[in-house]
Amino acid sequence: MYALLRMLLVLIQFLYNLYETIRCACFALHRWCISAASTTSELDTLVHFATLARNKTPKHLVIVFGLCDESVLDCVRIIGWCITLDIPYISFFDRNGFLKKNETNLRREFEKKRPDLVEHIVWNSHTKASGQNGITDRSKINVSLLSDIDGRGKIIALTQSLAKAVSSGNLDPEEITDQLITEKLQIKGMPDPDLALIYGHICSTFGLLPWHTRTTEFLMLPLYVNVSVKDFACLLERYGKCVQRYGK
Repeated sequence: MYALLRMLLVLIQFLYNLYETIRCACFALHRWCISAASTTSELDTLVHFATLARNKTPKHLVIVFGLCDESVLDCVRIIGWCITLDIPYISFFDRNGFLKKNETNLRREFEKKRPDLVEHIVWNSHTKASGQNGITDRSKINVSLLSDIDGRGKIIALTQSLAKAVSSGNLDPEEITDQLITEKLQIKGMPDPDLALIYGHICSTFGLLPWHTRTTEFLMLPLYVNVSVKDFACLLERYGKCVQRYGK
């Protein structure tokens, strides 16, 4: 019986690897077709995508760095593309907090590479006071650097806080509702992500904002070094064809 289960697991793993190989090959072929149909200019590629996508672009895009090294230059490129496509919220998530620790380097690199776009960015707007009446500046792109502290870490901290309040008699357990938890965990001034792009070869959320990604579409980047504008546009095109059914 054990041998049979082992063979079954090996077969499932083989079929999954075969599926991934075929999927990546189809993805590469699709990218080649896009490349043949458009010019090599980044702007032309993005305009071509915008024409295909029409109004179906994410309002909040998250880039998930999994087990790979975080690329500051890739972040700079992606921010520039999001500004061109008028995507108002872009977040970069790595659970170890590498980008948070190197925010100064990222901002300096962006100022050096894209000085024309510096005035279009609000950095880490969710950690700052909101604008008048809680309204953020919609004319600028909001760039956030997130880590495990903003995901599972925040849930753990909230659980400990509620448990302490209940044990001290300052909170009735019946007062702990979905609405209260959502209110406490909500990142103010930031909508839930519409699309998450995962760097690496493992399909995992890596702890990304588990309370906020119930309806997020997850797609894989086949390459995670020097991501090209065609890779980026192709994934956004795939997202544009997705239909949210919300469990129906």
